[in-house]
Amino acid sequence: MSEVLPALVTVRDGLPVTIRGYESGDRARLEAFYDSFEPKRAAQGLPPSGADRVERWLDAVLPTGIHLLAEVEGRLIGHGLLCPMEEGVVEYAVWLHQDFRSRGIGTAVNRIAVEAAREAGFRRIWLSVEPGNRAALRSYSRAGFRMVPGTVFSLEAEMVLDLEE
Repeated sequence: MSEVLPALVTVRDGLPVTIRGYESGDRARLEAFYDSFEPKRAAQGLPPSGADRVERWLDAVLPTGIHLLAEVEGRLIGHGLLCPMEEGVVEYAVWLHQDFRSRGIGTAVNRIAVEAAREAGFRRIWLSVEPGNRAALRSYSRAGFRMVPGTVFSLEAEMVLDLEE
């Protein structure tokens, strides 16, 4: 039983957002979310474009890790995933529907993801982000991530958050 999920957060403009764990019955909604998501293939080729590619990608990522869904009034508006990489380390990625960006929802999902990873016993979260994506960099920083030195001027900057105290 998770102490982190589900979570109800209120973001900047007073909008209530539910963040909860993925359940098998959510698959069709997640596919529809990615069908309407823009821009496609924006970061490292994700999310993929085309229904067949989305289905294959979800087949690969859903069986492992922790998946968080963000909802507003029952509408799926975000997906965060924590995928194990190596012992104790998990990779993090998050997608937020274009109609709901710049409202603090991504930061809320990031913070819940950190707590979910900590609760699951991971010791570190790693992510990569385009260095020019200032909104994402701010959001990740607000959730506690720090830039990995030497990656700021790379095509993909790396950020980490150590969960051990």
